[in-house]
Amino acid sequence: MLPLPKGRVPRALSLLLLLVFTVAFTRNVISAVQATLEVNRLRDENAALQAQADALAAERVLLDDPAFLALIARGYSLGSTVERPFALAANAPALPDDAPGSAARRATTGATTPSPIDVWLGVLFGS
Repeated sequence: MLPLPKGRVPRALSLLLLLVFTVAFTRNVISAVQATLEVNRLRDENAALQAQADALAAERVLLDDPAFLALIARGYSLGSTVERPFALAANAPALPDDAPGSAARRATTGATTPSPIDVWLGVLFGS
């Protein structure tokens, strides 16, 4: 065995001890970070499940409403005897773009409305 100077052995042991401590501490930090990430993931999952449970509870309330059930029953021709069920044929032609009640007709008014400044200028200087 080679003789080592007196100062190198304690220094090497200190360095080895520091390395072991650093590795152990780093493992603990990584474990803590992973545990925090898992807790956050579970918290988000619980919030999503709670929102889904709330939505299902609201749907349950809706399904207990007799008016809603009657509306759904009409879709299956199970309404009252005085109602006349109807349905569009599968090969019915599409409505034209300017059909009454269509979005194109509601979005445009046809007549342009003058701006207030145009009205005042018309009053002051004539049209």
